[in-house]
Amino acid sequence: MKLLDKIALITDSSNPCGRAIALGFAREGADCVVLDARAEAAEQVAMELRALGRRAVGFACDVRSKSQIAASVERAVAHFGRIDILLNCSTADLACDFLTVSVDDFNGALDQGPKAYFLFCQSVGRIMAQQRAGKIINLASTDARIGSGESVCTSAAHTSIDALSRAVAQSLGYYGVNANALLCGPMSGGSLTDEERGERLRRMPFGRLAEPEDFVGAAIFLAGDDAKFVAGESLCVDAGYANAAVTEDSFRPAWGRVWSEFTIPGK
Repeated sequence: MKLLDKIALITDSSNPCGRAIALGFAREGADCVVLDARAEAAEQVAMELRALGRRAVGFACDVRSKSQIAASVERAVAHFGRIDILLNCSTADLACDFLTVSVDDFNGALDQGPKAYFLFCQSVGRIMAQQRAGKIINLASTDARIGSGESVCTSAAHTSIDALSRAVAQSLGYYGVNANALLCGPMSGGSLTDEERGERLRRMPFGRLAEPEDFVGAAIFLAGDDAKFVAGESLCVDAGYANAAVTEDSFRPAWGRVWSEFTIPGK
C-alpha cells in the first residue's frame, strides 16, 4: 500500500472526483477526514471509506468561511493527531455568458476555489511545516490552461489555483512539504449536449471523456513517496485535451473521425 496509515483531509465530498480519490486513498491504506457543506453528505462518504477497512470521519464545513476552515483543521488534528495529505477539491464549474455574468457569480467562483484553497493550504500548511512533511494536491481543471467563451469564472478560478500551487510549493518546500495541482480534463455525464460532447471528443484521441476514477492514480502518485521530488507542478490528466490543436480528418483514422465516443479497434 502506497499510503499506509497516512491521514488525508478531503475538502469536498460532493465533488465526484474528490470522492473517487478519497476511495482510492483508502484502498491504498490512508485514513481520511471528509468535509462537505452538508454533514450528512460528508458522513456518507466516510461510511464508504470505513467499509474499506479504514478509519474515516466526516463533518460539515463551509469552505468560504475562514473560521470554519480553521475549526475543521483543528478537529481533524484532534481526531487523528496530524494531517499528511490535503486534497483541495471544492471548486465548482460555472458556464456563463461573459457579457451578462454577474459579479456575485464571479466572486463565488473565486471564494469556493482559490480563496478556499489558499485558506486550507495556509491552515494545513502550518501543521505540515511543524511535521516537516506533507503533500498538498489542489484539484482544478484544464480551464486553468485554456479558455472558452463560457468559462470566464471557471478559468479565472482555476488559473489562480494553478499559480497558487506553484507559490505554495515554494513557500512550504523548505519544510519538506510538496504542493502540486491536478488538472482534470473534460468529464462525461453532466448536462453536455451531443454537440458539446463532440467538440470535446474531437480533441481527445482516446475516444472518450473522463470518468472520476481516471484521476485517482495521478492523485495517489502526488500523495505518495514516489512524488517526493515533485513540487509546484500542474499535472494535466486530460487525454491530451489541453495541448490539442486542430487535426483534420485526413490525419485521423477512419474510426476516429466521429463526433461521439468510439472504441479503438484491435490490431
